[in-house]
Amino acid sequence: KQASEVVAEVAKETGQYFVNYRWLGGMLTNWGTISGSIKKMKKYEADLVAENRGFTKKELLKMSVKKDKLERALGGIAEMKKVPDLVFIIDTNYESLAIAEASKLGIPICAILDSNSNPDGIDYPIPGNDDARRAIDLYCKLVKETIENAKKAAPSKSEEKPDAVSYTHLRAHETDSYRVCRLLLEKTK
Repeated sequence: KQASEVVAEVAKETGQYFVNYRWLGGMLTNWGTISGSIKKMKKYEADLVAENRGFTKKELLKMSVKKDKLERALGGIAEMKKVPDLVFIIDTNYESLAIAEASKLGIPICAILDSNSNPDGIDYPIPGNDDARRAIDLYCKLVKETIENAKKAAPSKSEEKPDAVSYTHLRAHETDSYRVCRLLLEKTK
């Protein structure tokens, strides 16, 4: 909860995808269903901004509530085209579903591990406090700097947005994912 606002802000600033509300089961492993929900969310958005909608006030209110719910859960990954190359997780206890799905798909995981966290399945563990707001702000600042440095150091292939996830799941360009983790680990030592 504490991380949701700062994670969304950093992810948007660095051009990364993110999940900052709640990890839905199957968000990576059942991408077909998730992409269907994203299409539904975009349809609601289009219907709500259309001039001659032809909907009653009650229908518009229901659509608005459904759109808001989908936006909260899927808004950070609405433009994502494929599964990510790296997942960054701040609270591994809360995000156990994300860890299980990423592990199942063989996606590397970079995570902040508190003293009460299980390091199993984490490819790039970073020891630290995942509860305090100031610590989360520090991690997000370091991730932002690291992603920006990795983007500058990497040869530019195109200006398209890289595929990523975050919830505390922030991610950098495919060719830079391991470099991002290595640089982030170096900064936290």
